[in-house]
Amino acid sequence: MGHVIVDMRLSRYVGFIDLGVAAVVLVTLVLPAREMYASAVGAGSDAEQFALALAEARTMARPDDGAATDELSRRLGAAGEKDWAIEIAVRGSERAQSSPTRWRALLAASVALVDRLDVVPALDYANRALSACGDHPEACPSWEQIRMQLYQEHLDAGVKSGIDPHRGPEAAQAFRRAGESALRQIHLGGRGAGDRGAERGATRAPASGGTNRSTETHP
Repeated sequence: MGHVIVDMRLSRYVGFIDLGVAAVVLVTLVLPAREMYASAVGAGSDAEQFALALAEARTMARPDDGAATDELSRRLGAAGEKDWAIEIAVRGSERAQSSPTRWRALLAASVALVDRLDVVPALDYANRALSACGDHPEACPSWEQIRMQLYQEHLDAGVKSGIDPHRGPEAAQAFRRAGESALRQIHLGGRGAGDRGAERGATRAPASGGTNRSTETHP
């Protein structure tokens, strides 16, 4: 009679679920560790892969540095990893709330969104980048601010046109033309030279290094 009572007590505490858990634990302990594989992002050269890894390491060392976030996001975008480029830039801008270089992370988010043709949120980040630039003029030189302003105006005009660039290549081209129509044409030169400049009809915007280049959607 005593043995029967003991067996009944054991059956109350040891059930099929307990036996299943014990079996899983035993198999986990006995089987060897599963192999894990890793591959490089994109199919670039060794130098490009090294530059990408270095950019990632800089964001890990300085998570609140907008310039480091900008570089990593742009390199990911160049490697075709558009979603990662957006995520890195957005998260970096959040970590750089108190950094004077936050505008770079915000602008990187806008550029990454434009690469995916998400122009409405891209405009929002461009506006926020301009605001952050104005808050920290010591970290945002005037030529960067002018270049960013041209980019924002181009993007704003495209969004106001109501054209959805997701609808195909023709829609994307129409969106770009709508943006370009909002930019002023600047003609340089004296008497006579201005006429030649008008014939060419070139719209120029300040670019890095003191050179000029045609205005595009990307800053």
